[in-house]
Amino acid sequence: MTKVNDILSNEEIDALLDMFRSGAVDEVRSSASAPEAPADERCREVDLLKPNRLAREQLRGMQRYFESAAKLLSATISDKLRIDARCDCVAVEQQRFGTWLEQLPGPVAMYVVGMEPLKTPVLLTGSTSLLYGAVDRILGGSGRVARVPKDFTQAEYTVADALMGPCLDRIVESLEDVVKLQWSIESRFCNPSMAQTLPSQDVVLSVHFQVSGEFLIGDLRLMIPFQAIEPFLEKFAKDSVTRMEPGAMKDRVARTVRSVPLDLAVELGGARITLRQLLDLQSGDVIPLETRFGSPAVVPVMGKPKFLGQIGRIGNRLAVQVADVMDE
Repeated sequence: MTKVNDILSNEEIDALLDMFRSGAVDEVRSSASAPEAPADERCREVDLLKPNRLAREQLRGMQRYFESAAKLLSATISDKLRIDARCDCVAVEQQRFGTWLEQLPGPVAMYVVGMEPLKTPVLLTGSTSLLYGAVDRILGGSGRVARVPKDFTQAEYTVADALMGPCLDRIVESLEDVVKLQWSIESRFCNPSMAQTLPSQDVVLSVHFQVSGEFLIGDLRLMIPFQAIEPFLEKFAKDSVTRMEPGAMKDRVARTVRSVPLDLAVELGGARITLRQLLDLQSGDVIPLETRFGSPAVVPVMGKPKFLGQIGRIGNRLAVQVADVMDE
């Protein structure tokens, strides 16, 4: 052990004791204290527990997938409730599970959903005002609800499933290029204290959808544990256009364009007449066409000639049989 007199001499020790007795040490300590910060200096809090498990590129990729899901949800909610509804993906971020629970706008209906092959269940919540209005609408009411109960009955949950089930289908559909998921509802409740499916410090992916339409407004929130999506993170990052391999979108584009409606017509022939002849036309007049009898008819697609065909009949309806494909 180091002794004081090994560092200071006896004279220095006596001088120091005298300073303590006279209070000079307090004056020195006060004058040596750190200067006050300028009045205009700005300070901000730093969250040392803020998670950073997901890279920026991965979050951007997830944002695109869930924005696509929001578009599908808009159509599904509009169809199921027979109203003009809109769903927007307003936030995709990483949080601690405890923080995610604290930020839930109550009251909410919570669904614990198994998502095979994910090893951990996900949580899907819906504002009770939104779901109760949806239940009333599905049962034939107006959907305008003055008073919303704090909890749902089993029968009300069953009706709400008619909306939440298709919503889960659309979310799964939007992620099928990353992982093919099979969902199943494990439990439903309105008490947030029953939602402790993870330790509060675990990192989760939080997806916030906002639904609005006529008299309905509310939130849908999806929570996916980080450990559940960790094996698929690279696929989310590769969603960036700059990282996509050539031809990576071929199958998706093919699926999309196959359902695009096209206008197809059949041209029996054409003729050239003068303006005077056009103005003199009367009911019963015959205009000879330049096409010879038996010649193939031109079949344009979207106004551009594509096929040659023979005119025929199926039952009591006219039809055309494709005889040849015209050169581009």
